[in-house]
Amino acid sequence: MKPSGEDQAALAAGPWEECFQAAVQLALRAGQIIRKALTEEKRVSTKTSAADLVTETDHLVEDLIISELRERFPSHRSPFSLVHM
Repeated sequence: MKPSGEDQAALAAGPWEECFQAAVQLALRAGQIIRKALTEEKRVSTKTSAADLVTETDHLVEDLIISELRERFPSHRSPFSLVHM
């Protein structure tokens, strides 16, 4: 199967272009989640102390980013794999 024009452009731009494009797409999707959450009631919990707050939105965005990166780049090593495994 011959690579599409878009695939060829990404390859020509270098090995980091695909990673950059994935990061941009994920940032946009995360922004949509955050923007929607601004209009909703917040559920807040703590992480390590009472001053270390985390919202349900934080968890949603983190889960989105980690799962998508693992799916798109299964061979990449992630510092999150040490935390979430």
